[in-house]
Amino acid sequence: MTAQGICSYFVLMPEPYWPKTKIFPLSALNETRSLVRVTCRYCNRTHNYRPDDLLQIFGDVDVDSLMRRMRCEAGDHGPLDVKGFVPSGSEAVGLRIRRLVSLKIHRVPVWRED
Repeated sequence: MTAQGICSYFVLMPEPYWPKTKIFPLSALNETRSLVRVTCRYCNRTHNYRPDDLLQIFGDVDVDSLMRRMRCEAGDHGPLDVKGFVPSGSEAVGLRIRRLVSLKIHRVPVWRED
């Protein structure tokens, strides 16, 4: 410290107080029995998925990264609104959940000239 009581060393400021973005994987939603709600902002379609079905398709990715990976079935309307939520009792009564039946893999031949 100097004679005036001022610190002569550079002192870092504390971190800002706004919320930090945390990585929230699908496996964390699966453990808490939450669901994933996907809404298209353009055509206002909403579908509810179980996280274990989305885990099979996309792997254990961040929930927020699904908005860039998923597309609306009615057309390319831009990014989707993806949220993880726990349905309340009254909301869970008539809730329709899309379930994964099977995965079809599209096989494309690649040719080489000899």
